[in-house]
Amino acid sequence: MRTHPALLLIVAMTALASACLAQTAAFCNIQSIDAQQLSNGVQISIKADGVLDWMPENNDWGMIYGGGARQKVSIVFTNAKSQVGKTFIDVSKYPVSYLQLAVPQSAKEGVGVNLVVAMYEPASIRFAKSTDQQSVIITVNSERNTAARATSNGSAAAGAAAAGGMDVSMKAGLLSIDATKAKLLALLAAVSVTAKADMVIDDSVKDRDVSVSLDGMAVDDAVAGLAASCGLAASKRDGIWTICDGTPVDLATYRLSGTESYRMKYIKAQTASGLLPTFLYSFLHVNEAQNAVVVTAPGQMLDKIRSDFGKVDVAPPQIMIEALAVEVASTSDLTASLATAFRNDRMTAGTNSATGDITYSTIGTLPTDFQALLKALVSDGKAKVRANPRMAAVNGQAADIFIGQTKFIKVEVTSYGGKQERIQGVDVGVKLEVRPWTGGNGEITVTLKPEVSNISEQERETGLPVLSTRRAETTVRVKDGETIMIGGLVQKQEYQTRTKVPILGDIPVLGIPFRSRKTSTVDSELVIFVTPRLLTDRGRLKDEAAEAKVRRLLK
Repeated sequence: MRTHPALLLIVAMTALASACLAQTAAFCNIQSIDAQQLSNGVQISIKADGVLDWMPENNDWGMIYGGGARQKVSIVFTNAKSQVGKTFIDVSKYPVSYLQLAVPQSAKEGVGVNLVVAMYEPASIRFAKSTDQQSVIITVNSERNTAARATSNGSAAAGAAAAGGMDVSMKAGLLSIDATKAKLLALLAAVSVTAKADMVIDDSVKDRDVSVSLDGMAVDDAVAGLAASCGLAASKRDGIWTICDGTPVDLATYRLSGTESYRMKYIKAQTASGLLPTFLYSFLHVNEAQNAVVVTAPGQMLDKIRSDFGKVDVAPPQIMIEALAVEVASTSDLTASLATAFRNDRMTAGTNSATGDITYSTIGTLPTDFQALLKALVSDGKAKVRANPRMAAVNGQAADIFIGQTKFIKVEVTSYGGKQERIQGVDVGVKLEVRPWTGGNGEITVTLKPEVSNISEQERETGLPVLSTRRAETTVRVKDGETIMIGGLVQKQEYQTRTKVPILGDIPVLGIPFRSRKTSTVDSELVIFVTPRLLTDRGRLKDEAAEAKVRRLLK
Protein backbone atom coordinates (compact mmCIF):
# COMPACT_ATOMS: atom_id res chain seq x y z
CA MET A 1 0.00 0.00 0.00
CA ARG A 2 1.38 3.39 -0.93
CA THR A 3 1.10 6.36 1.43
CA HIS A 4 0.26 9.75 -0.01
CA PRO A 5 3.21 12.25 0.31
CA ALA A 6 0.95 14.90 1.80
CA LEU A 7 -0.09 12.52 4.56
CA LEU A 8 3.55 11.76 5.36
CA LEU A 9 4.27 15.52 5.62
CA ILE A 10 1.35 16.02 8.06
CA VAL A 11 2.55 13.11 10.23
CA ALA A 12 6.11 14.47 10.27
CA MET A 13 4.97 17.96 11.22
CA THR A 14 2.77 16.56 14.00
CA ALA A 15 5.70 14.58 15.41
CA LEU A 16 7.96 17.65 15.25
CA ALA A 17 5.37 19.78 17.05
CA SER A 18 5.00 17.13 19.74
CA ALA A 19 8.77 17.04 20.22
CA CYS A 20 8.94 20.84 20.53
CA LEU A 21 6.13 20.84 23.07
CA ALA A 22 7.94 18.15 25.01
CA GLN A 23 11.17 20.17 25.01
CA THR A 24 9.47 23.42 26.04
CA ALA A 25 7.44 22.02 28.89
CA ALA A 26 5.50 24.56 30.89
CA PHE A 27 7.49 26.35 33.60
CA CYS A 28 6.84 29.18 36.03
CA ASN A 29 8.95 32.09 37.26
CA ILE A 30 9.91 32.72 40.86
CA GLN A 31 9.13 36.42 41.23
CA SER A 32 9.96 37.18 44.86
CA ILE A 33 11.52 35.73 47.99
CA ASP A 34 10.67 37.41 51.32
CA ALA A 35 11.91 36.67 54.84
CA GLN A 36 9.89 37.78 57.87
CA GLN A 37 11.12 37.67 61.47
CA LEU A 38 9.01 35.60 63.85
CA SER A 39 9.16 35.55 67.63
CA ASN A 40 11.08 32.29 67.52
CA GLY A 41 12.38 32.08 63.96
CA VAL A 42 12.02 33.20 60.36
CA GLN A 43 9.34 32.57 57.74
CA ILE A 44 10.53 32.50 54.10
CA SER A 45 7.94 32.92 51.32
CA ILE A 46 8.80 31.93 47.74
CA LYS A 47 6.17 33.24 45.29
CA ALA A 48 5.83 32.32 41.59
CA ASP A 49 3.49 33.12 38.72
CA GLY A 50 2.47 29.49 38.37
CA VAL A 51 2.25 26.17 40.18
CA LEU A 52 5.55 25.37 41.92
CA ASP A 53 6.95 21.83 42.02
CA TRP A 54 9.74 21.20 44.50
CA MET A 55 11.78 18.37 45.97
CA PRO A 56 14.79 18.06 48.30
CA GLU A 57 18.18 17.97 46.61
CA ASN A 58 19.30 14.42 45.81
CA ASN A 59 15.78 13.23 46.78
CA ASP A 60 16.75 13.32 50.44
CA TRP A 61 13.19 13.33 51.84
CA GLY A 62 14.49 12.24 55.21
CA MET A 63 16.05 15.69 55.50
CA ILE A 64 12.59 17.23 55.17
CA TYR A 65 10.46 14.84 57.21
CA GLY A 66 13.05 13.06 59.30
CA GLY A 67 12.95 15.63 62.05
CA GLY A 68 15.91 17.02 63.92
CA ALA A 69 17.78 20.31 63.52
CA ARG A 70 19.90 21.17 60.48
CA GLN A 71 22.28 24.03 59.71
CA LYS A 72 21.80 23.99 55.92
CA VAL A 73 18.94 22.78 53.72
CA SER A 74 18.87 22.56 49.92
CA ILE A 75 15.72 22.14 47.81
CA VAL A 76 15.11 22.21 44.04
CA PHE A 77 12.20 23.86 42.24
CA THR A 78 12.13 21.55 39.22
CA ASN A 79 9.78 23.60 36.97
CA ALA A 80 10.84 27.16 37.73
CA LYS A 81 13.17 29.88 36.61
CA SER A 82 14.36 32.73 38.83
CA GLN A 83 13.37 36.34 38.19
CA VAL A 84 14.51 37.56 41.62
CA GLY A 85 17.50 39.34 40.06
CA LYS A 86 20.18 38.11 42.45
CA THR A 87 21.69 34.81 43.49
CA PHE A 88 22.62 35.75 47.08
CA ILE A 89 20.12 37.10 49.61
CA ASP A 90 21.52 38.32 52.92
CA VAL A 91 18.76 37.57 55.44
CA SER A 92 20.65 38.04 58.75
CA LYS A 93 17.54 37.33 60.79
CA TYR A 94 18.13 34.75 63.44
CA PRO A 95 18.40 31.86 62.92
CA VAL A 96 18.67 32.30 59.09
CA SER A 97 21.94 33.69 57.80
CA TYR A 98 21.47 33.81 54.02
CA LEU A 99 19.74 32.30 50.97
CA GLN A 100 21.53 31.28 47.80
CA LEU A 101 19.98 30.58 44.38
CA ALA A 102 21.59 28.58 41.59
CA VAL A 103 20.68 26.59 38.48
CA PRO A 104 21.29 22.88 39.17
CA GLN A 105 23.49 20.89 36.82
CA SER A 106 20.59 18.59 35.91
CA ALA A 107 18.47 21.53 34.65
CA LYS A 108 17.33 21.33 31.02
CA GLU A 109 17.15 24.54 29.02
CA GLY A 110 17.77 26.48 32.22
CA VAL A 111 14.58 25.28 33.92
CA GLY A 112 15.23 24.54 37.58
CA VAL A 113 16.23 26.54 40.65
CA ASN A 114 18.29 25.26 43.56
CA LEU A 115 17.60 27.10 46.85
CA VAL A 116 20.02 26.78 49.78
CA VAL A 117 18.89 27.98 53.22
CA ALA A 118 21.87 28.55 55.58
CA MET A 119 21.42 29.04 59.33
CA TYR A 120 23.65 30.48 62.04
CA GLU A 121 23.21 27.26 64.01
CA PRO A 122 21.11 24.09 63.56
CA ALA A 123 17.36 24.72 63.54
CA SER A 124 14.17 22.82 62.66
CA ILE A 125 12.51 23.48 59.28
CA ARG A 126 8.92 23.01 58.07
CA PHE A 127 7.65 23.25 54.48
CA ALA A 128 4.12 24.17 53.35
CA LYS A 129 2.34 25.13 50.11
CA SER A 130 -0.24 27.84 49.66
CA THR A 131 -3.76 26.91 48.60
CA ASP A 132 -3.16 28.13 45.04
CA GLN A 133 0.04 26.03 44.83
CA GLN A 134 1.97 29.12 43.64
CA SER A 135 3.87 29.75 46.89
CA VAL A 136 6.11 27.66 49.11
CA ILE A 137 6.46 28.70 52.75
CA ILE A 138 9.55 27.63 54.69
CA THR A 139 9.43 28.12 58.46
CA VAL A 140 12.73 27.96 60.34
CA ASN A 141 12.20 27.61 64.10
CA SER A 142 14.70 28.27 66.88
CA GLU A 143 14.64 27.55 70.57
CA ARG A 144 15.54 31.19 71.25
CA ASN A 145 13.13 34.12 71.45
CA THR A 146 14.49 37.02 69.38
CA ALA A 147 11.68 39.51 69.81
CA ALA A 148 11.78 40.04 73.56
CA ARG A 149 12.18 43.66 74.61
CA ALA A 150 13.23 45.11 77.93
CA THR A 151 10.48 45.18 80.54
CA SER A 152 9.02 48.38 81.90
CA ASN A 153 11.36 48.37 84.90
CA GLY A 154 14.40 48.38 82.61
CA SER A 155 15.64 44.82 83.13
CA ALA A 156 17.46 43.11 80.24
CA ALA A 157 15.37 41.11 77.77
CA ALA A 158 16.08 37.42 77.62
CA GLY A 159 17.49 36.10 74.40
CA ALA A 160 18.29 39.49 72.84
CA ALA A 161 21.51 38.10 71.45
CA ALA A 162 20.53 36.89 68.01
CA ALA A 163 23.46 34.65 67.11
CA GLY A 164 25.72 32.10 68.70
CA GLY A 165 28.81 33.28 70.58
CA MET A 166 27.26 36.62 71.52
CA ASP A 167 25.91 38.15 74.73
CA VAL A 168 24.29 41.61 74.87
CA SER A 169 22.87 43.00 78.12
CA MET A 170 21.86 46.26 79.77
CA LYS A 171 22.35 47.30 83.39
CA ALA A 172 21.68 50.73 84.89
CA GLY A 173 21.41 52.23 81.42
CA LEU A 174 24.85 50.95 80.35
CA LEU A 175 25.43 48.41 77.60
CA SER A 176 27.67 45.35 77.86
CA ILE A 177 28.66 43.24 74.84
CA ASP A 178 30.68 40.05 74.75
CA ALA A 179 30.94 38.51 71.28
CA THR A 180 33.44 36.27 69.50
CA LYS A 181 33.27 36.00 65.72
CA ALA A 182 29.66 37.12 65.73
CA LYS A 183 27.85 38.38 62.66
CA LEU A 184 27.91 42.17 62.67
CA LEU A 185 24.36 42.63 61.43
CA ALA A 186 23.03 40.20 64.03
CA LEU A 187 25.02 41.97 66.74
CA LEU A 188 23.67 45.39 65.76
CA ALA A 189 20.15 43.97 65.73
CA ALA A 190 20.68 42.56 69.23
CA VAL A 191 21.97 45.94 70.44
CA SER A 192 18.93 47.65 68.94
CA VAL A 193 16.54 45.27 70.70
CA THR A 194 18.32 45.22 74.05
CA ALA A 195 19.04 48.94 74.30
CA LYS A 196 15.77 50.07 72.72
CA ALA A 197 17.88 51.99 70.21
CA ASP A 198 16.13 52.83 66.97
CA MET A 199 18.52 51.80 64.23
CA VAL A 200 18.44 51.72 60.41
CA ILE A 201 21.15 49.66 58.70
CA ASP A 202 21.76 50.18 54.99
CA ASP A 203 22.06 47.21 52.63
CA SER A 204 25.61 48.34 51.84
CA VAL A 205 26.73 47.00 55.23
CA LYS A 206 28.20 43.65 54.32
CA ASP A 207 27.91 40.69 56.62
CA ARG A 208 31.16 40.21 58.48
CA ASP A 209 32.48 38.59 61.63
CA VAL A 210 33.36 40.79 64.59
CA SER A 211 34.76 40.13 68.06
CA VAL A 212 34.11 42.72 70.74
CA SER A 213 34.10 43.04 74.52
CA LEU A 214 32.46 46.10 76.10
CA ASP A 215 31.53 46.42 79.76
CA GLY A 216 29.20 49.11 81.06
CA MET A 217 29.36 51.58 78.17
CA ALA A 218 26.94 54.26 77.03
CA VAL A 219 24.78 53.03 74.16
CA ASP A 220 25.74 55.84 71.77
CA ASP A 221 29.43 55.35 72.47
CA ALA A 222 29.11 51.59 71.96
CA VAL A 223 27.30 51.95 68.61
CA ALA A 224 29.79 54.58 67.40
CA GLY A 225 32.70 52.38 68.48
CA LEU A 226 31.30 49.31 66.69
CA ALA A 227 30.83 51.30 63.49
CA ALA A 228 34.27 52.90 63.65
CA SER A 229 36.04 49.60 64.33
CA CYS A 230 34.43 48.06 61.23
CA GLY A 231 34.99 51.08 58.97
CA LEU A 232 31.32 52.00 58.84
CA ALA A 233 29.68 55.40 58.77
CA ALA A 234 27.31 56.01 61.70
CA SER A 235 25.12 59.05 62.28
CA LYS A 236 22.39 59.76 64.81
CA ARG A 237 19.62 62.17 63.86
CA ASP A 238 16.33 62.68 65.65
CA GLY A 239 17.13 59.73 67.92
CA ILE A 240 17.62 57.27 65.05
CA TRP A 241 20.98 55.68 64.29
CA THR A 242 21.78 55.27 60.58
CA ILE A 243 24.65 52.93 59.74
CA CYS A 244 26.08 52.23 56.29
CA ASP A 245 29.26 51.20 54.57
CA GLY A 246 32.01 53.83 54.69
CA THR A 247 32.52 54.03 50.93
CA PRO A 248 30.13 56.61 49.39
CA VAL A 249 28.71 54.63 46.47
CA ASP A 250 25.10 55.75 46.57
CA LEU A 251 22.92 58.51 48.00
CA ALA A 252 22.40 56.75 51.32
CA THR A 253 26.11 56.35 52.04
CA TYR A 254 26.91 59.79 50.63
CA ARG A 255 24.52 61.49 53.06
CA LEU A 256 26.45 60.01 55.99
CA SER A 257 29.80 61.13 54.58
CA GLY A 258 31.60 64.44 54.77
CA THR A 259 33.79 66.23 52.24
CA GLU A 260 36.97 68.12 53.09
CA SER A 261 39.65 69.76 50.96
CA TYR A 262 43.20 69.53 52.30
CA ARG A 263 45.65 71.94 50.69
CA MET A 264 49.25 70.83 50.60
CA LYS A 265 51.87 73.43 51.55
CA TYR A 266 55.13 71.71 50.75
CA ILE A 267 54.48 68.69 48.52
CA LYS A 268 52.32 68.03 45.49
CA ALA A 269 48.78 66.83 46.10
CA GLN A 270 49.31 63.85 43.81
CA THR A 271 52.35 62.83 45.86
CA ALA A 272 50.47 63.28 49.14
CA SER A 273 47.56 61.08 48.03
CA GLY A 274 50.00 58.35 46.99
CA LEU A 275 51.57 58.29 50.47
CA LEU A 276 48.36 57.13 52.15
CA PRO A 277 47.27 53.45 52.15
CA THR A 278 45.97 52.15 48.83
CA PHE A 279 42.54 51.19 50.18
CA LEU A 280 41.83 54.93 50.68
CA TYR A 281 42.15 55.73 46.95
CA SER A 282 38.38 55.53 46.43
CA PHE A 283 37.98 58.35 48.97
CA LEU A 284 40.70 60.66 47.58
CA HIS A 285 40.55 63.03 44.61
CA VAL A 286 43.32 65.41 43.56
CA ASN A 287 42.57 69.06 42.78
CA GLU A 288 45.70 70.10 40.88
CA ALA A 289 44.58 73.73 40.43
CA GLN A 290 44.60 74.24 44.23
CA ASN A 291 47.25 71.62 45.02
CA ALA A 292 44.71 70.00 47.31
CA VAL A 293 43.36 66.54 48.04
CA VAL A 294 39.56 66.38 48.26
CA VAL A 295 38.32 63.61 50.56
CA THR A 296 34.76 62.28 50.81
CA ALA A 297 34.49 59.84 53.70
CA PRO A 298 32.75 59.29 57.06
CA GLY A 299 33.52 61.85 59.75
CA GLN A 300 35.66 59.46 61.80
CA MET A 301 37.87 58.81 58.78
CA LEU A 302 38.16 62.51 57.96
CA ASP A 303 39.80 63.19 61.34
CA LYS A 304 42.31 60.39 60.78
CA ILE A 305 43.09 61.45 57.19
CA ARG A 306 43.56 65.08 58.32
CA SER A 307 46.08 63.90 60.90
CA ASP A 308 47.93 61.73 58.36
CA PHE A 309 48.21 64.59 55.84
CA GLY A 310 49.68 66.75 58.58
CA LYS A 311 52.43 64.17 59.04
CA VAL A 312 53.36 63.79 55.37
CA ASP A 313 53.02 67.45 54.32
CA VAL A 314 56.22 68.74 55.92
CA ALA A 315 58.79 71.15 54.55
CA PRO A 316 61.64 69.24 52.84
CA PRO A 317 65.22 70.24 53.72
CA GLN A 318 66.94 72.82 51.53
CA ILE A 319 70.57 72.53 50.54
CA MET A 320 72.70 75.38 49.24
CA ILE A 321 75.15 74.44 46.51
CA GLU A 322 78.19 76.71 46.26
CA ALA A 323 80.31 76.11 43.18
CA LEU A 324 83.65 77.67 42.38
CA ALA A 325 84.97 77.21 38.83
CA VAL A 326 88.68 77.98 38.40
CA GLU A 327 90.39 77.81 35.00
CA VAL A 328 94.09 77.06 35.22
CA ALA A 329 96.78 76.51 32.63
CA SER A 330 98.40 73.87 34.83
CA THR A 331 96.91 72.15 37.83
CA SER A 332 100.29 71.66 39.41
CA ASP A 333 100.23 75.24 40.70
CA LEU A 334 96.75 74.79 42.13
CA THR A 335 97.64 71.43 43.66
CA ALA A 336 100.72 72.89 45.26
CA SER A 337 98.71 75.76 46.68
CA LEU A 338 96.11 73.45 48.09
CA ALA A 339 98.78 71.23 49.60
CA THR A 340 100.34 74.28 51.22
CA ALA A 341 96.96 75.28 52.59
CA PHE A 342 95.98 71.87 53.97
CA ARG A 343 99.17 70.11 55.03
CA ASN A 344 97.27 67.01 56.20
CA ASP A 345 96.49 63.48 55.10
CA ARG A 346 93.04 64.36 53.74
CA MET A 347 94.54 66.34 50.83
CA THR A 348 93.49 64.48 47.69
CA ALA A 349 93.32 67.36 45.25
CA GLY A 350 95.46 65.97 42.47
CA THR A 351 94.13 65.88 38.89
CA ASN A 352 95.41 64.47 35.61
CA SER A 353 95.49 67.06 32.87
CA ALA A 354 97.57 64.90 30.57
CA THR A 355 95.01 62.14 30.17
CA GLY A 356 91.97 64.40 30.45
CA ASP A 357 90.27 62.03 32.87
CA ILE A 358 87.60 63.54 35.08
CA THR A 359 88.49 63.00 38.71
CA TYR A 360 86.62 63.52 41.96
CA SER A 361 88.23 64.27 45.27
CA THR A 362 86.98 65.10 48.73
CA ILE A 363 89.22 67.69 50.31
CA GLY A 364 87.28 68.33 53.48
CA THR A 365 86.56 71.88 54.55
CA LEU A 366 88.31 74.59 52.57
CA PRO A 367 90.92 76.39 54.69
CA THR A 368 90.40 79.99 55.71
CA ASP A 369 93.31 81.20 53.55
CA PHE A 370 92.15 79.37 50.42
CA GLN A 371 90.68 82.51 48.89
CA ALA A 372 93.91 84.39 49.48
CA LEU A 373 95.96 81.67 47.81
CA LEU A 374 93.56 81.62 44.88
CA LYS A 375 93.78 85.38 44.46
CA ALA A 376 97.54 85.05 44.37
CA LEU A 377 97.33 82.55 41.52
CA VAL A 378 94.92 84.87 39.67
CA SER A 379 97.30 87.82 40.13
CA ASP A 380 100.18 85.78 38.68
CA GLY A 381 98.06 84.87 35.66
CA LYS A 382 98.12 81.18 36.54
CA ALA A 383 94.40 80.92 37.27
CA LYS A 384 91.15 82.61 36.39
CA VAL A 385 87.86 82.41 38.28
CA ARG A 386 85.24 81.63 35.69
CA ALA A 387 82.18 81.47 37.93
CA ASN A 388 81.21 81.32 41.59
CA PRO A 389 77.43 80.63 41.67
CA ARG A 390 75.36 79.80 44.74
CA MET A 391 72.05 78.02 44.41
CA ALA A 392 69.56 76.55 46.85
CA ALA A 393 67.92 73.24 45.93
CA VAL A 394 65.11 71.34 47.59
CA ASN A 395 66.15 67.98 48.98
CA GLY A 396 66.53 65.51 46.11
CA GLN A 397 66.08 68.11 43.34
CA ALA A 398 68.72 69.00 40.75
CA ALA A 399 70.69 72.24 40.43
CA ASP A 400 72.29 72.92 37.03
CA ILE A 401 75.38 75.00 36.35
CA PHE A 402 76.57 75.96 32.85
CA ILE A 403 79.89 77.67 32.19
CA GLY A 404 80.57 78.36 28.55
CA GLN A 405 79.04 79.90 25.45
CA THR A 406 76.07 79.31 23.22
CA LYS A 407 77.32 79.35 19.65
CA PHE A 408 74.91 79.81 16.78
CA ILE A 409 75.39 78.02 13.48
CA LYS A 410 73.45 77.89 10.25
CA VAL A 411 72.05 74.49 9.35
CA GLU A 412 69.92 73.19 6.50
CA VAL A 413 66.84 71.10 7.22
CA THR A 414 64.53 69.32 4.78
CA SER A 415 60.88 70.21 5.22
CA TYR A 416 57.99 69.31 2.90
CA GLY A 417 60.38 68.28 0.13
CA GLY A 418 62.39 71.49 0.21
CA LYS A 419 65.48 72.70 2.05
CA GLN A 420 65.33 75.48 4.58
CA GLU A 421 68.02 77.24 6.55
CA ARG A 422 67.73 78.01 10.23
CA ILE A 423 69.91 79.21 13.03
CA GLN A 424 70.59 76.66 15.75
CA GLY A 425 72.25 77.24 19.10
CA VAL A 426 74.87 74.86 20.46
CA ASP A 427 75.99 75.04 24.09
CA VAL A 428 79.74 74.72 24.30
CA GLY A 429 81.52 74.67 27.62
CA VAL A 430 81.12 72.96 30.97
CA LYS A 431 77.80 71.75 32.36
CA LEU A 432 77.40 70.48 35.88
CA GLU A 433 74.28 68.91 37.35
CA VAL A 434 74.24 68.56 41.11
CA ARG A 435 71.51 66.60 42.89
CA PRO A 436 71.92 66.69 46.68
CA TRP A 437 69.81 64.96 49.30
CA THR A 438 70.06 64.39 53.02
CA GLY A 439 68.44 62.15 55.57
CA GLY A 440 68.77 64.68 58.37
CA ASN A 441 71.89 63.17 59.97
CA GLY A 442 74.24 66.03 59.08
CA GLU A 443 75.54 64.23 55.96
CA ILE A 444 74.75 65.06 52.35
CA THR A 445 74.77 62.62 49.46
CA VAL A 446 75.57 64.37 46.19
CA THR A 447 75.17 63.04 42.65
CA LEU A 448 77.48 64.91 40.27
CA LYS A 449 77.18 64.87 36.47
CA PRO A 450 79.87 67.01 34.81
CA GLU A 451 80.01 67.39 31.05
CA VAL A 452 82.60 69.17 28.87
CA SER A 453 81.75 69.89 25.23
CA ASN A 454 83.49 71.72 22.41
CA ILE A 455 83.09 72.08 18.66
CA SER A 456 85.99 70.10 17.27
CA GLU A 457 85.19 70.51 13.57
CA GLN A 458 82.47 70.86 10.99
CA GLU A 459 81.50 68.20 8.51
CA ARG A 460 82.42 69.21 4.98
CA GLU A 461 79.29 67.82 3.36
CA THR A 462 76.60 68.99 5.79
CA GLY A 463 78.36 71.83 7.56
CA LEU A 464 76.99 70.57 10.87
CA PRO A 465 79.23 70.90 13.90
CA VAL A 466 80.92 67.89 15.42
CA LEU A 467 80.84 68.14 19.20
CA SER A 468 83.60 66.70 21.30
CA THR A 469 81.95 65.78 24.60
CA ARG A 470 83.14 64.14 27.79
CA ARG A 471 80.74 63.36 30.59
CA ALA A 472 80.85 61.38 33.79
CA GLU A 473 78.64 60.64 36.79
CA THR A 474 79.37 59.80 40.40
CA THR A 475 77.70 59.85 43.79
CA VAL A 476 79.63 60.85 46.90
CA ARG A 477 78.72 61.45 50.53
CA VAL A 478 80.18 64.36 52.45
CA LYS A 479 79.49 66.15 55.70
CA ASP A 480 77.76 69.49 55.87
CA GLY A 481 80.16 72.14 54.52
CA GLU A 482 82.77 69.77 53.07
CA THR A 483 84.06 70.40 49.54
CA ILE A 484 84.25 68.13 46.51
CA MET A 485 86.77 68.95 43.80
CA ILE A 486 86.22 67.92 40.18
CA GLY A 487 89.27 67.96 37.93
CA GLY A 488 90.21 66.77 34.48
CA LEU A 489 87.76 69.09 32.68
CA VAL A 490 90.28 69.93 29.95
CA GLN A 491 89.39 72.26 27.13
CA LYS A 492 91.45 72.64 24.00
CA GLN A 493 90.76 75.68 21.82
CA GLU A 494 92.39 76.28 18.44
CA TYR A 495 92.48 79.83 17.08
CA GLN A 496 93.38 81.01 13.57
CA THR A 497 94.56 84.57 13.10
CA ARG A 498 94.75 86.14 9.62
CA THR A 499 96.67 89.35 8.85
CA LYS A 500 97.30 91.22 5.59
CA VAL A 501 98.65 94.45 4.21
CA PRO A 502 95.78 96.72 3.13
CA ILE A 503 95.12 96.80 -0.63
CA LEU A 504 98.20 94.76 -1.48
CA GLY A 505 96.98 91.74 0.43
CA ASP A 506 93.73 91.73 -1.60
CA ILE A 507 95.45 91.24 -4.97
CA PRO A 508 94.87 87.69 -6.26
CA VAL A 509 98.01 85.52 -6.42
CA LEU A 510 100.31 88.53 -6.25
CA GLY A 511 98.99 89.43 -2.81
CA ILE A 512 100.07 86.15 -1.21
CA PRO A 513 103.36 87.56 0.14
CA PHE A 514 101.38 90.34 1.78
CA ARG A 515 99.04 87.90 3.72
CA SER A 516 99.76 85.62 6.69
CA ARG A 517 97.85 83.02 8.74
CA LYS A 518 98.75 81.99 12.29
CA THR A 519 97.27 79.03 14.18
CA SER A 520 97.50 78.91 17.96
CA THR A 521 96.27 76.29 20.43
CA VAL A 522 95.38 76.99 24.04
CA ASP A 523 94.99 74.16 26.54
CA SER A 524 93.32 74.87 29.85
CA GLU A 525 91.73 72.90 32.63
CA LEU A 526 88.64 73.81 34.56
CA VAL A 527 88.61 72.77 38.20
CA ILE A 528 85.27 72.95 40.01
CA PHE A 529 84.84 73.02 43.77
CA VAL A 530 81.36 72.00 44.96
CA THR A 531 80.39 72.69 48.57
CA PRO A 532 76.91 71.62 49.74
CA ARG A 533 75.56 73.23 52.92
CA LEU A 534 72.39 72.46 54.85
CA LEU A 535 69.97 75.35 55.32
CA THR A 536 67.61 75.99 58.19
CA ASP A 537 63.80 76.01 57.87
CA ARG A 538 64.09 79.75 57.18
CA GLY A 539 66.44 79.10 54.25
CA ARG A 540 69.61 80.34 55.98
CA LEU A 541 72.94 78.79 56.81
CA LYS A 542 73.29 77.32 60.27
CA ASP A 543 76.55 79.20 60.77
CA GLU A 544 75.62 82.87 61.28
CA ALA A 545 79.11 84.04 60.31
CA ALA A 546 78.94 82.11 57.02
CA GLU A 547 75.44 83.48 56.39
CA ALA A 548 76.65 87.06 56.94
CA LYS A 549 79.58 86.45 54.57
CA VAL A 550 77.30 85.19 51.82
CA ARG A 551 75.00 88.17 52.24
CA ARG A 552 77.96 90.56 51.93
CA LEU A 553 79.02 88.87 48.69
CA LEU A 554 75.50 89.15 47.29
CA LYS A 555 75.32 92.91 47.86
